Amino acid sequence: MKKFKVAAALALIAAMLFSMNCVYAAKAEEPERDCPYVFIHGFMGSSIYADPSDEDSPLAWPPAANDIVSTVFKALPHLGLLLITRDYKAFGDKVFPLVDKLFSEIELAPDGTVHNKTGIRWSYPPAESINKSSKVDFVYDWRISPIEVAAQLNDFIDYVLDCSGCEQIVAEAHSYGGVILTTYARLYGTSKIRSWMYNSTAVFGEDYTGDLFTGNIVFRDDALTEFLKASTENSGSAGFLSFLFDALYKTKITDGLCRFTNRLIEKIGMQRIGQSLVPLFGGWLSIWSMVPDEKAQEAYDYVFGFVYENDPTDRSGLQAKVREFDEKIRPFKAETLNKINEDANLYVIARYGYYGMFMTDSWVNESDTVIDTKYASFGATCAPHGEELKLDKPVLHEHISPEKGIDASTCMFPEQTWFIKGLTHSAWGDSLDRMTLTLLYNEGQATTDTFENYPRWLRRDSKGGIVPDTETDYTALLQRLH
Repeated sequence: MKKFKVAAALALIAAMLFSMNCVYAAKAEEPERDCPYVFIHGFMGSSIYADPSDEDSPLAWPPAANDIVSTVFKALPHLGLLLITRDYKAFGDKVFPLVDKLFSEIELAPDGTVHNKTGIRWSYPPAESINKSSKVDFVYDWRISPIEVAAQLNDFIDYVLDCSGCEQIVAEAHSYGGVILTTYARLYGTSKIRSWMYNSTAVFGEDYTGDLFTGNIVFRDDALTEFLKASTENSGSAGFLSFLFDALYKTKITDGLCRFTNRLIEKIGMQRIGQSLVPLFGGWLSIWSMVPDEKAQEAYDYVFGFVYENDPTDRSGLQAKVREFDEKIRPFKAETLNKINEDANLYVIARYGYYGMFMTDSWVNESDTVIDTKYASFGATCAPHGEELKLDKPVLHEHISPEKGIDASTCMFPEQTWFIKGLTHSAWGDSLDRMTLTLLYNEGQATTDTFENYPRWLRRDSKGGIVPDTETDYTALLQRLH
């Protein structure tokens, strides 16, 4: 019987390998655009100005380089004094006001609203510039509630449809934009969008955001080294920088920096640190919406029950906005996505091949350097980066990644989910653009079997293109599992 099972499995592998070579119906070509294409950027995807109505207004975010340098130089004497006196309280009392001042303009009010003139600089494109083949960007203030932004998106889609004379659009969301698009679908329905693209999105959150919002912060030399190498791999000095970061790691300089930072956090205390940083990051409703569902209540209790335990500031308005998302949107994500899938074409792209963010223990997650692959794919089972899945039984099909670290069969939409190895979160290019356009404008729902050059498993090549990743050895996988 055992020999029969092995023979049957080998036959199954042979059939699958044959099908992988024969099943694809066509090569993708540049599609004809028959309705407008709306792109929804991610977190920090638009500049925030101190006064958008003033053409000479400086940026409020990101902070100007000279302001950052000035803040660092002002903090250095206090850091030097700390190394001598070990008086962490005095250090915090001097440095945190400098940090607060640097970020003060970008903060929202305690009720979660914009309380000054800061905002984006954007207006709708002229009506005559929009037609059925137009690509238009939806620009928004990424600090405010996704529920408010979704209302703005609904108005913008109506405008685009009116200008183009079309009945529907296609839409692509990147990163936090996926939260906006899902919120829109929940509140305004699916009828105006024919094809929905979720490209490395945070619909289901990010582990490190949940960790940060529950005080689980730890700096590790290996994590920081890997993050720095990944962040600079596309720069002209990537080789030198990689060598430098490795050298700093091997000589324990990075370790010393991380140990000092961890001790600083321990001595100053998460409550004191939170009281300085949470008004900025914890006041942005966007970040609250990217806390994973399973940590939402813990994060709420930690921030409002611990960090602000003795703070007299009235934050009931901010709390109400956080709760509004938790009650109206968070519990209905899967239901909303399934509704989209029933009514329209739905596509999901997840990127992988990197460690996650470096400041929490979740850095070992398979990631695109920002979004955990398990979340971006809507549920793929992922081993820690660089490791293989521990499978209880053979899974002998194309849902296993070439490195055997991802099982795509557990995704919400496994046949509509593509994985791209070696493409960092913010990387773009003509090859990726062609892929998204091909899928969005396909007549009917395309799957991972539709196009020969867009199978489920893809990788970034040396020229920055997106090509099939065909390295899976199912025979070796069978032998390992038996």
